[in-house]
Amino acid sequence: MFEIARCHRDEEMGATMSPSFTLIEWYRGVSEPVAAVMHDTEQLVQRVVQRLSGGTVVEHAGRRVDVELPFARLSVAEAFERYARRQDGNELAERDPDEWFRLWVNLIEPAIAQFQRPVFVIDYPISQAAMARPKAENPRVAERFELYCAGVELCNGYGELTDPAEQAARMHQEVQSRLALGQPELPIDQRFISALHEGLPPSSGNALGFDRLVMLAAGAQALADVVAFPWHRN
Repeated sequence: MFEIARCHRDEEMGATMSPSFTLIEWYRGVSEPVAAVMHDTEQLVQRVVQRLSGGTVVEHAGRRVDVELPFARLSVAEAFERYARRQDGNELAERDPDEWFRLWVNLIEPAIAQFQRPVFVIDYPISQAAMARPKAENPRVAERFELYCAGVELCNGYGELTDPAEQAARMHQEVQSRLALGQPELPIDQRFISALHEGLPPSSGNALGFDRLVMLAAGAQALADVVAFPWHRN
């Protein structure tokens, strides 16, 4: 199952960010693990780059990245140990999410941007993967992945969480966290919880920023160079 759709978010603008953008989102069903969706992603990225550039190398922000398969894999725990010199990356996400995010933005993402291959960041802490199921062999982390290429985040994929009780508990925890920070309370999506009670089979999915992929494949430096009606011209 897949969809290509225009999406809108009330967020900041920049070379790789726009309030209006195109997503490709797809899901695989019961017999397909999250690894199959990651393989889909590799093939999609490589084929778009090859069709638009005639080769397998993209250049962006002074970086050259080869999209030959397979892409690199890096767990969140490995990233914190390697680039932040922290052995407790997953525990830190639970204990001090603000510090976790600061280290992620200031140390880890800049290091990942230097990879000469696209890299899947995998095995996120549960607190950083609100709708992803726990990993069977290590339930302290979730089946969530993101793909980075030349410093650009291209996608966010999950092994979908289908347990209604666990999903409701995570939503309640998020509400309490927002209240503790003085943020507005957001209603829990009871229709979604009810749908999970009806029964959603095991599945995995991904949402990939198509404009960003085209930008990289075309050798452009900003989304405004590859979309028909850039937001800043509206």
